[in-house]
Amino acid sequence: MTTASNPDDRDARAAALVIAGVLGAGVAHELRNLLAAIESALYLARRHADDPARLTGHLGRAEDEVRKGQAVIDRVLGLARGEPLGKEIVSVAEIVTSAERELLEGDVTIEVSVTPPELEVACDPILLERVLVNLLLNAREALEGRASGRITLRAWAAGAAVIVDVEDDGPGIDPAIAARLFEPSVTSKPTGTGLGLALCRTIVRGHGGTIEALAAPSGGALFRITLPAKGAD
Repeated sequence: MTTASNPDDRDARAAALVIAGVLGAGVAHELRNLLAAIESALYLARRHADDPARLTGHLGRAEDEVRKGQAVIDRVLGLARGEPLGKEIVSVAEIVTSAERELLEGDVTIEVSVTPPELEVACDPILLERVLVNLLLNAREALEGRASGRITLRAWAAGAAVIVDVEDDGPGIDPAIAARLFEPSVTSKPTGTGLGLALCRTIVRGHGGTIEALAAPSGGALFRITLPAKGAD
């Protein structure tokens, strides 16, 4: 005689499969972003082949992205296996600076504010950087086709939490998908996969935090991440 499984257990297993699927697909999504950064670095290396200092810098960046890609694979697959995050106390400003480097050259202005400048957070720095990279890339894509655009990244301490906002002055979030924005495969971009924000939410939740999409005062989009401050979780 077989015993019917508990509905709660079935729901938990189904949720685990969804998360594993998102994370597995997220590896491919993140590698695509990293390969774009490597391609950009190699393109610039060819342009500055006659300038040894700049050539070395571009090749060094390509090497860094390869190592970062290997780390991203390990960490994201670790999340899919249910492994705990390896947190460390890191500088928020350093993570932001590293994430900024992923954006390709263009007419978009990025304004950064970290308060206080020495603000720190307990996190997996590789994964948190991937969250910021995804949000910055989304903001830049929202501004494509415009003569100019502005992205603002703000981070500050709020009691026992660290809050990070990524805001753009683009057209804002499509109302048709606003309620499902963090679900897998939901996207308003013709060539989008709908995996970036789903992966961001999984990573942020893995840190014990939250991520939400808000309307920016400028009319654009604003994504807010709230994380436990160091030692607060």
